[in-house]
Amino acid sequence: MSNIKILSLQNLFKLCSFVAVFLLSATMLLNAPASSAHQFSTAHAKLEPSGQKQYKGYLAVSLQDIQQAQSIDPNNDGKLLWQEVKQSLPVIQLYLNERFTISQKTSDSVISCQLNWSNSPRLSELYGETLLHIPLTVSCPLSSISAEELVVQYNAFFEHLNDHKLLLSWNFNDGEDKESGESYFIIDDSNQTATLAFVKTSLLETINFYLYQGVIHIWFGLDHVLFVLALILPFAWLRFRQGRFSGTKKLAIKDLLVLITSFTLAHSITLTLTALKILSIPSQWAEIGIAISVAFTAINIITHWVKRLGVITFLFGLLHGMGFAGALSELGLSETYRISSIVAFNLGVEIGQVAIIFLLYPLLTRLRKTQVLQYRLVPTLAVLIALMGGYWIVERL
Repeated sequence: MSNIKILSLQNLFKLCSFVAVFLLSATMLLNAPASSAHQFSTAHAKLEPSGQKQYKGYLAVSLQDIQQAQSIDPNNDGKLLWQEVKQSLPVIQLYLNERFTISQKTSDSVISCQLNWSNSPRLSELYGETLLHIPLTVSCPLSSISAEELVVQYNAFFEHLNDHKLLLSWNFNDGEDKESGESYFIIDDSNQTATLAFVKTSLLETINFYLYQGVIHIWFGLDHVLFVLALILPFAWLRFRQGRFSGTKKLAIKDLLVLITSFTLAHSITLTLTALKILSIPSQWAEIGIAISVAFTAINIITHWVKRLGVITFLFGLLHGMGFAGALSELGLSETYRISSIVAFNLGVEIGQVAIIFLLYPLLTRLRKTQVLQYRLVPTLAVLIALMGGYWIVERL
């Protein structure tokens, strides 16, 4: 009788542990904002010389961000009409004037420049987001010969959106040739200043920028991370082959490498073709396809609908490549080093992907050695990932 009681208590403890893990994981996943999969709060700016003391460019900000900061929807119906945006333009420009400044820096002083906003803005679509695109000219007291550099300060929307950032493109032409030297800067809440030098950007600097952005994109792209996790979880489950135990507790490294290589090859193809504008599909459908890939791959861990994982991984990898290309389009391609930008970004994605797998490797190894963890944790994670994928499908429709 005592053995039965002990056994029941053990089973009760295991059940409570399982429920606790499930609820905790579900809370973490389902409370994650849908935008964290790809779409962050992002503004875009571009500057280039236009004479000795003048610069031209634009600032493009999300209508959703403007509404959150300034409430430019007078009837509060949740829909911003173009007429409402135009009527609110003085308010928007005043807000931006206070939070977007440009100065010239010399050896002993910093001199403010004057920003002149165009009264003819337009709307643009970028990666499924509507942006207010406002042309501007910047008039400075000194010529580029007398000044050492430009200093851009930006702190718009940070009080409302912690993840907001400005992607700034600086095109400098020294007049000696027709090629411009493009530099790219990211201004966020932790670093609200960018220094624009009057020199061309080197190939190495361009590669470093896009390499870093590729790594960051996959690390903060929750849908990509969950797809990779769902892809490799079967290797932790001894029963994933033919419904039988594999008879070994070692990871099938060869099979794992085949899957990762298949995914890498596929998304490299569509990333390159989409970035070069050879291939184009609506970003919304690409995002829906990525969500479907997450849900289906997670469900397949339990159902084994598809046993040839290499084929489905390649097909879904094509969709993820279009998603990566969308993120690259937000950054913009270097006109001077176009191919190098694509290659560096793609390589950054691969580095980020390998880092994720490397971090998960100890977990996979541990799961393969413990049947109890396999029976509880692997199916639980599969269900949670499938739920998250389903949530994204509905949200992106």
